[in-house]
Amino acid sequence: MKRSVWIMIITVITACCVIGGTFYHIFRYEKGFWGNGEITDMSLDLEAFDALSVDADLMDVTIAAGERFHLSCQHTDGLGITYEVKDGKLAIRQRAYRRRLGVNNECVLTLTIPEQTAMRVVDVHTALGNIRLEGISASECGLLCNMGSNTIKKCSFDKSDLNTNMGEISVSDTDLGDSEVNNDMGEIDIDDCAFGDLAITAAMGGVTIGAAHTLEDYDMELVADLGSVHVNNRSESTHFRQSGDAGKLSVNTSVGSVRLSY
Repeated sequence: MKRSVWIMIITVITACCVIGGTFYHIFRYEKGFWGNGEITDMSLDLEAFDALSVDADLMDVTIAAGERFHLSCQHTDGLGITYEVKDGKLAIRQRAYRRRLGVNNECVLTLTIPEQTAMRVVDVHTALGNIRLEGISASECGLLCNMGSNTIKKCSFDKSDLNTNMGEISVSDTDLGDSEVNNDMGEIDIDDCAFGDLAITAAMGGVTIGAAHTLEDYDMELVADLGSVHVNNRSESTHFRQSGDAGKLSVNTSVGSVRLSY
């Protein structure tokens, strides 16, 4: 297929996604243009846990290292949460109902976990909202934002799976372990990070990787269908291939460039 046809198709898809996202944001949750709903504020200490699950419709989630197991949540009417600690697992759930037009809806959840806690699982899913992790260690980490961004700083995982449908993925000073990173629409920025095997797919958006270790003996394949590939500031056209047995790195972008440095 000709390059111009691809660009036209992608432009149409982009417009549909933006329009669909706007209607999803305004009409499903009915977040209006004026007025504020009444805010409910909850704050409490929790019993210890080493597994976490968050499933939310509309919520900004921050999970950070702290002094104790503590949960705080500020939300407008209709966006409250339920939570339970059972068998060492904290499960948080939110289901939003419709609000009248003209009322701003919001839910902000902040969870602190003691610094020395080694989590077994961190699993967070938001339909609309941002996810932020800082200073968290876990054997497995799975993050999914349908509309929103993933931001990860100073974390460590044995295995990680990071996904957004529309938003940005930003990771810094983190050990990703064996990892898969996917973004349908938005940039992926991985800075000063270590990883074992890493597979990245970006439908629309560029990918920037700054590895915290050498990749000279890695098996690598970097592909930019409509973009360019740069390795250590050297242009490699649209495709770079290297053989090795120290680990695997694969990056594929449909629209956007790939930049790798190590």
